[in-house]
Amino acid sequence: QVRDMMHGRRVNLIHRLDRGASGCLLFSFADGDRVGGGGSELGSIDEENRKFPTEHGPNPTSQLIQSLQNPNSIKTYVALVRGEGILHGEDLKTKGWFTIDRPIKDEKGRVRDAITEFRFLAGYTVVVLDELGSEDRGENGLKDKTPLSFKNKSANEPQPVRASVVLARPKTGRWHQIRRHLNGLSHPILGDSTHGNSKINREWREHRNMLGERTCLHLGRVQLVPTTVTMGVEDAGSTTNVLPNGLDVTCPIPRDMHDMIAVYMPQLLEEVI
Repeated sequence: QVRDMMHGRRVNLIHRLDRGASGCLLFSFADGDRVGGGGSELGSIDEENRKFPTEHGPNPTSQLIQSLQNPNSIKTYVALVRGEGILHGEDLKTKGWFTIDRPIKDEKGRVRDAITEFRFLAGYTVVVLDELGSEDRGENGLKDKTPLSFKNKSANEPQPVRASVVLARPKTGRWHQIRRHLNGLSHPILGDSTHGNSKINREWREHRNMLGERTCLHLGRVQLVPTTVTMGVEDAGSTTNVLPNGLDVTCPIPRDMHDMIAVYMPQLLEEVI
């Protein structure tokens, strides 16, 4: 689809998003790479090292990947998770940014260091009416269910909506790193079929309009720092400025995630804004 948008011009993918996630994606034009420098088509990026060979000097693809791997570059994700932001009696929303440094296994079963910075923006707990309660559909087709205060809950009352909005900044690029670290904090991402809660995911899909293939993880901002690359031998070891002004791109939260919050957790949306 991207190549079609570029009128058939080949592109290379700089990074990927998990299935069901959304957000910023960076590409480079493959025809801008030097011969032998990794001018391969979309999807041929090396999964282990996340880079193309640079024997013939830096290419747009390898330049962008190197900049993305710079420890000063930042990828900021927005996640909608189960749980109100309380862990073992501690309110995570009061911690500001905090770091989780917990090794995880990669796709091949090898234990790898994994570091993620998190910030819990807002948490919410509310009881909503189920199918037996009042229900109207607005212009967007979403169910409009009336919130009830969560007190004196009896066994016959519906289960509460417990959710939080979390920002995440991975400092390493491990497999499902953000999803696994949040699950380790007992706040799995809604819609995460691998590391999440299947019962909660089913409730959100059947009763709260979460899309069937949605994983509520969104790459909202990518900030790349200015990068200088040393050229190859044929260029006499000279240096060149890559992205001299850096790169700062954003992608708004998609409508489906926004509406999940706005319809079922409006107070949470107000806190975030």
